[in-house]
Amino acid sequence: MKYGKKLACLALVLCASQASAAVLDDFGVELVHDDNLTRAQLGRDIKGDLALSVSTSGGPRFQLTDYDSLSLKGTLAGTKYRHYDGLDNINASLALGYRRKFGLGPYVPQFALTGSATRLEYDSRLRDGWLYAAEAEASKRVSDRLALRAFVRSERRESDDVPERVVPFIRANVFDLRSRSAGIGADFAYDPRHLVSVGYTWHRGDIVSTTQRNLPIFLASSAIAPDPVFGDNTYAYTMQARTRVFSIGLSREVGHQSSVSLGYEYHDSHADGGIDYSGNLFRASYFYGF
Repeated sequence: MKYGKKLACLALVLCASQASAAVLDDFGVELVHDDNLTRAQLGRDIKGDLALSVSTSGGPRFQLTDYDSLSLKGTLAGTKYRHYDGLDNINASLALGYRRKFGLGPYVPQFALTGSATRLEYDSRLRDGWLYAAEAEASKRVSDRLALRAFVRSERRESDDVPERVVPFIRANVFDLRSRSAGIGADFAYDPRHLVSVGYTWHRGDIVSTTQRNLPIFLASSAIAPDPVFGDNTYAYTMQARTRVFSIGLSREVGHQSSVSLGYEYHDSHADGGIDYSGNLFRASYFYGF
């Protein structure tokens, strides 16, 4: 399989990276269960699965002034699904970030701008392509225990291949997507080793739902393509939707450089044409900072 060869390459890169720790900033392993991978409304179409992700990132940071810094960060990540092999993927990204501190000390507000490009390689060629993102974030530590943040983000995804059209007058590039989002969050350290994080994100833009033939979704979609990842006679549909995401997480420090985390996300989407769906994500992760 295409993914198997790429997973072997990822393992070699990670081993080489471990040998040169100065190049890396962090290494992470995450287990995620998503109970609605298909972003579907009807029970017959809802598919869930468990996935294991491994990632590593690193790059230089330049202190321009006492208040301004610039960073260049590369990330390599691989994900393997338990049942749906077509979703197995490896992605590599490069992000350029600028950060401004409005004064000295830990409690001054900060502002950050980040632009990134990510190469997406899936076992399903339908999903291969590029993801471009731009984000602005403002943050402030209110006390030694509480920090607040807010952000806005814009994303554009471009697919490599365009399958043949299912319907002559509807495009088939279902993973050519555009979206905008905004969010707020807070981190609270209730003791030196435990951190609780909560967040709310509002998302507006294209989403992809995979279902069996479905007239309401067909009428609401702007693109349609066969999607055999989830079985025979299933199709991916692109629709405009409004999504709310509520998240909560708990992290515990397990050493001077590592932590373990548990997290939960609830997704609530309302697409054009009266198509609604929801989903739950559960996360367990280990993070090591070099």
